Amino acid sequence: MLLETVKDVSIIIGGAIAFLTLWQGLVQYARQNHAIRAAQFIDLRRRFLEEKSFQTILTHIHRDCSKLKDVTRQERRNLVGFLEEIALMVNSGLVRPEVAHYMFGYYVLLIADCEPFWDGLERDSDYWAVFRAFAARMRTMSVSQDMKSGRIKI
Repeated sequence: MLLETVKDVSIIIGGAIAFLTLWQGLVQYARQNHAIRAAQFIDLRRRFLEEKSFQTILTHIHRDCSKLKDVTRQERRNLVGFLEEIALMVNSGLVRPEVAHYMFGYYVLLIADCEPFWDGLERDSDYWAVFRAFAARMRTMSVSQDMKSGRIKI
């Protein structure tokens, strides 16, 4: 009888240790996944802020949209393509919509509403569908609601 009890207790202890090890592994995996997503997001944000052509375009959009005629079509296309990358990351669940809205939504809406920006880019083309859907989604969101609910976190 004593041998059976020792065996049963050993099985229970072994099961508990295995469960705790599995749990710790899952927690570590989630933390690592979170850190990778944060690093990707920070790299995107840095690329957005440090790219000279993006800075020039955004300055013109803020001050005077008509000056965008001096910016090449390719530079404007690159900026919209970058914002579509953000949209794809949101659609894939890699970036929370609230974070994308807080960090990029303002610029997405400025670009969506700036007629001179789209000169020569065919805004209604199927190839800009991701951007248009992203802009529509950003338009429905509210930064103040996101802040109150605590949803702005990577």
